[in-house]
Formats: sequence, C-alpha cells, structure tokens
Amino acid sequence: MTLGKPRLPALLACLLVLTMPALVAAAQEASLSAPLVAVGVPNLMQEKSKLQYDWVNFKQDGDKALESGNYEDAIKNYNQAEALLLFTDPNRSSSTERSLAHMESMKSSAYTKWGGHEEEAYASETKSNELTQIADKKYKYESEGKECLILTATFGSPLASEVQLVRSFRDDSIKKSYTGSRFMPGFNAWYYSFSPQVSTYINEHPYVKPGMQILITPILEIVLFAQTCYSFLSFNPELATVAAIIVGSTLYGIIYVFPAVMAGVWVARRRGWAGANIRSTWPAAVAWGALLVLIMAGAAFSLDLLTTIASGLFVIATILLVVATLSIFLSRYVARKDGVVRE
Repeated sequence: MTLGKPRLPALLACLLVLTMPALVAAAQEASLSAPLVAVGVPNLMQEKSKLQYDWVNFKQDGDKALESGNYEDAIKNYNQAEALLLFTDPNRSSSTERSLAHMESMKSSAYTKWGGHEEEAYASETKSNELTQIADKKYKYESEGKECLILTATFGSPLASEVQLVRSFRDDSIKKSYTGSRFMPGFNAWYYSFSPQVSTYINEHPYVKPGMQILITPILEIVLFAQTCYSFLSFNPELATVAAIIVGSTLYGIIYVFPAVMAGVWVARRRGWAGANIRSTWPAAVAWGALLVLIMAGAAFSLDLLTTIASGLFVIATILLVVATLSIFLSRYVARKDGVVRE
C-alpha cells in the first residue's frame, strides 16, 4: 500500500500550529515595549496622563530632567509645579512657601549648570532666599496661632487684619526697644499661662467665637491707639514704649476693670459703705512712680530681670491707680445723687 502525497493545506496547518506559541510571545513583548501609536503621531494617552499631574509630579519630572542634564525641561517642569502649587493653595501657607523656595533653588541650580543664564540663576536664588524668610515668619505665625486665643478667635474674620497690625506693632516697634524687649517675656509668661487652654476651647466650641470677638475688639483698638501715641514719640523708642504701656494700661483698666469695680462700689454704697478718700490712692501713686524710676534705671544699665519685673508691675500699678481714682470720684457722685433722691 502506498501513501499519497501530502497535500499543501495540511502542511501549512501543521507549520502554523508549531509556530503559534512563538508568534504569541513576540506579539505580547511588542505590545509591552512599543506605544500603540503610529510613528509621528502624538501619544494622546501619555498627554492625557500629564493633564492629571499634580505639582509633586511636575517637580519629580523636573528633578529627573535636572539629573539627566536636560536643564530646559527641568525649568519648565518646575514652573508648572509652582503654578499648580499656587493654584492649590492660593493663601500660601508656610509649607507652600517653603516648597516654592526649594523649587526656586533647584531652578537656580539648573540655570547655573545650563550656562549663559547667570542673571536667571541669581534671580531664582534671591527669590528662594526671600521665600525661605517668608516661610519662617508664616510658620512662627501658624505655630503661635495654635496657642493664641486672639488669633484663634479672630481667624477668618474682619478682625484678622487688625490682629496683624497689632503683631506688626509688637514686632517692629515695641520689641525693638530695650524696655519693650524686656517687657514682652513677662507679658508672654502671663498671657500664655491661660491662652492655650482658651484657644483649645474655642476650637472645640466654634459657637463662642462671636462672643470672644466682641470681648477682644476693645483691646485691639487700645493697642492700635497706643501705637498712634508711640508714633509721636518714636524719635526716642524707650520713651515711646513707656508711653504706649501707660496708655494701653490706662485704657485697659477703664474698659475692662473699672465697670466691675464701679458695680461693686455701687453695691457697697447701697449697703451703707461711707466710701474712701482720694488720699487712699497715695500708696498706689508712690508705687507707680517708684516702678517708673526702676524701669528707667533698668533700661539705662541694661538690667534685664529688673526691667522685666518692674515693667510688669508697672502695668498692674497703672491699672490700680486709674481704676481706684475714678471709682473714688464717681462714688462721691453716686453718694450725692442718692442723698438728693432720699431728700
């Protein structure tokens, strides 16, 4: 029995079966390595993915381009990252300022390595230093805001701008004088002994904010008025600081302390208290004068501890003297008025 000649279709089928695994593997490898686009046609899938980038992605691309020596692309990516970061955080927190400073520094490095861009490199480095200083100031402000009840209560309100003016007066005027620089540590020790607890309570109970803003508004206006008085004596920072302390303490006593004291005097008068004589304020007046002399001596001889203690006690003495004097004078008026009514 003889075998017939193999037919061509059967032979081709056998070859196809034998070579199929190799063809499939080659096709899979090609699909992984080659883009699914024709030569010269933009890769739309890749471009779409870049539209989903955030500023961190652009910064990372900039870092890679800088490392590979593609300085022009590095700068373009850093610029994109900065624009997206500013869009994300238009208020520019301290962390944003620090990120911007870092990218400006990287741009300066790219310009320097690129060559022929010395002016751009210098401008970016200068901007980086400025942004770093701004970031440090904002970080300090944000850190204090977590513990300062005034900042917490006024955050996001129209009073926030006045708070900034008060802070500028403190940092740019009061602290620049010796007396002010010694007064502030004592004041801060007193203020921050209760401020963090109140600030935490405000954060946990936002409904108390409006009431706190009402209580805080007078003291902000007091400090701003004291700033006006300071400006008239700014030719002598020490004298101007003492004057601002006197004005601020006097107004604080009148607005915050005097009403409560006067209410107590009125109740005491109704219960038969005869009242006090103006001479009873002499001890407070003598103490006030002595403390003023001690402040002047401390500033003259740079005695830190003396100036800190004397300036703090001076505030208390000023409040007591002003409130006591006003209360005594008005108590006499109340007594006369009650006498006329009884008659």
